[in-house]
Amino acid sequence: MKRLIGFALACSVTTASWVYAQEKTEEKEKKQEPEKKITSITNSIGMTLNLIPTGSFTMGSGGGEIGRYAAEKQHPVAITKPFHIGIFEVTQQEFAVVMGSNPSAFTSEGDSKELLEGLETNRFPVEMVSWEEAVEFCTKLSALEKEKKAGRTYRLPTESEWEYACRAGTSGAFSFGDELSSKQANFDGNHPYLHPDEVRKGTDPAVLKGPYLKRPTIVGTYLPNAFGLYDMHGNVWEWCADWYSPVYFRNSPLENPQGPETGTHRVARGGGWYYFAAGCRSASRYERLPTARRNTDGFRIVCELIEGVAAAE
Repeated sequence: MKRLIGFALACSVTTASWVYAQEKTEEKEKKQEPEKKITSITNSIGMTLNLIPTGSFTMGSGGGEIGRYAAEKQHPVAITKPFHIGIFEVTQQEFAVVMGSNPSAFTSEGDSKELLEGLETNRFPVEMVSWEEAVEFCTKLSALEKEKKAGRTYRLPTESEWEYACRAGTSGAFSFGDELSSKQANFDGNHPYLHPDEVRKGTDPAVLKGPYLKRPTIVGTYLPNAFGLYDMHGNVWEWCADWYSPVYFRNSPLENPQGPETGTHRVARGGGWYYFAAGCRSASRYERLPTARRNTDGFRIVCELIEGVAAAE
């Protein structure tokens, strides 16, 4: 009986010691746990932006990529400062809230209303927006009292930031691989992108043929890339901050290139609803007059956080 009592007491002490040690370990781990970084933010008008980490990548396309242009010459780029970028293209509703109007052609009152019967277009990407108006949107959004209080300022992404975010760690023609059908993105599904190896074998690209909507569609309709970003391929072309140059890569800095100092056209990226899949490649780049308005062109935004000011409301 004494042995049993002694054994029970020993177990009790051992258990108590284990619990005490476990509590101390957990307490120590809590103290050592690093402060969590904000990986996404939702601003005062409901836009969600994901944090894109720093890193290096090869910008441009390789010689075997079908549909490439000489202006896509491959070159190394390092993004040394993390940034938040919209998970969606700016929508008609968001643009109207900030700017007070909606210039889009694809609305129930717009020029293309016959393609929209029964559809709600508030969550369509805004289009018919010039580069200058996209910059103005960023300026006005930054000036909102809640955004200033939260320490958030907005701008267009640089071309290198855009491609880095689009690729999300990949190196192929698309963030989804080396093929693209219109079941994965919104473009002219009559002209999909077949893997180059299949093209060389003589495979008919029609095996990937899909729907052609002939219009933009609700943002986030298709699967996102590895950074959680939607519609980086197709839907609408997206304005970037840079002036366009076909030879800028020859002298561009390795770290955080900002584009040429001057120019006549601005960069647009990502392809659009009316375009072939080849134009939706991660490296595909196009030039637009900054005053041009097209029903194929929209944008997404980058948020910079002011140090010392709370990023969350």
